[in-house]
Amino acid sequence: MQSTWIFKPKFSRDIYDKVIRCFVDEYLAWGENGIEYHYETLKDGWVCLTAWMDTGSCEYYSETSFDCEPIPGQYLTDNMFILLVEAGVAYRQKQWDDGGSYYLEDVDITQVFAALSEKDTNVYAPNGAKCYVYPVDIVKSAKHVDMLDAYLTLKVT
Repeated sequence: MQSTWIFKPKFSRDIYDKVIRCFVDEYLAWGENGIEYHYETLKDGWVCLTAWMDTGSCEYYSETSFDCEPIPGQYLTDNMFILLVEAGVAYRQKQWDDGGSYYLEDVDITQVFAALSEKDTNVYAPNGAKCYVYPVDIVKSAKHVDMLDAYLTLKVT
């Protein structure tokens, strides 16, 4: 199992890493389920995050948070989750509480990358001959793009 995302962060590495690290550890439980990951700096400010199964089972691998508890205040400040609130990724559930809390239930890691990315860019998640393209501009819809034609027409010089 290996997953990859490519995004263009609008924040420094120490900021986006705080958010991503907390999300994958506390909401996706990657660390406790044997999922490792690393960043690779690409050209023009783009970053690639690759995650892989180091130990354990894919049975517990997830890219989506199913946590229905409110985000702790410490995560909003120390782990910079306030950026997820400002981007509209963390949301209020008024039917569950007084409207003062934020939640990350049913939030996909791609949405987190988008919240941390520069405007008018995309988050790319290549997988085999397809690539999931998630626009940072939420007005546009995400889609899977067939990359096979591009792969088969590449010429090595």
